Amino acid sequence: MTTGLQNYVVEETSDDWVLYHNNFSICSRKVRLCLEEIGLDYRSEHIDLIETGKYEVASKRFLKINPGATVPVLLHKGRPIYESHEQIYYLVEHTDNKNILPSSENDKENMDYWVEKSSLIGNPLKNQDKYAGNSVAPLTFPLFVAMMRYVPFKEIFIGLRTHPMKERVIGFFAFKTFGMKIFSSLFPFSKLLKSSFFNLNQHLYDLEKHLEGKKSLWIVGEEFTLADISWAVILHRFHECGWGNLLLADKPFIKKYYFNLLNRESFKVAIDNASHPILTKGIDDLHKTFSTQSSLKEIYTQLEKSK
Repeated sequence: MTTGLQNYVVEETSDDWVLYHNNFSICSRKVRLCLEEIGLDYRSEHIDLIETGKYEVASKRFLKINPGATVPVLLHKGRPIYESHEQIYYLVEHTDNKNILPSSENDKENMDYWVEKSSLIGNPLKNQDKYAGNSVAPLTFPLFVAMMRYVPFKEIFIGLRTHPMKERVIGFFAFKTFGMKIFSSLFPFSKLLKSSFFNLNQHLYDLEKHLEGKKSLWIVGEEFTLADISWAVILHRFHECGWGNLLLADKPFIKKYYFNLLNRESFKVAIDNASHPILTKGIDDLHKTFSTQSSLKEIYTQLEKSK
């Protein structure tokens, strides 16, 4: 599907800005955070993913908004903008608030580099050495498994009929069927978690080195930019999935940086205050799993020893 602003209208609306999003979706969080930083009024339309209970994202209503069955989708006067990295740039280019754009050309190039590096683009099982977002996606699988405990099989089966990406549906069916046992050596997910961890860890080392050299509050400098918006959701995601202490054990500059993010008002509104009952239960269950004897605990221990 073509990214960016489309030349057709998918919804007749009097609202200048509409965001179709999901509270759990990492890309949705990025766009919400951008909207909060800009201070832009918009109509919020929450769309359920199977992770939050049902395949609303594959409903007839939503497929008219996005035939690709993904969120977020940002509408500007009824015209859709696809892909979150395109959406955040579009927002700052088409609103009066330019506070989150660097003032110098050199800083803009620096910002663009870190935005791209943080993005989730295409198949998350590919290009993990290029995109941190692709690396963090498989590390979310254990949380998917924990959340599937609260989703009926019948809701997953609906996706076999309605969702355009059948392999994704099959994956969630496997998560629901096998539970945390799916991370044993009998399945390929154990190896995938380890490779994704090492790829993400390398991206984080790059960021740690950058922050140490800059000695500034934010990634580009003293200005909060799209780079910080993009990395905020990456850091938050692997923390809620239980990998935070392990990944940041030797990265004091990212630790300090993340603390500053957590205390930013836009972060509290766009991420902390936007949760979901299934997500809350899933996080609690997952963190308990890390502390018990399980295949996931074994992987964690192996990664801890390898660092």
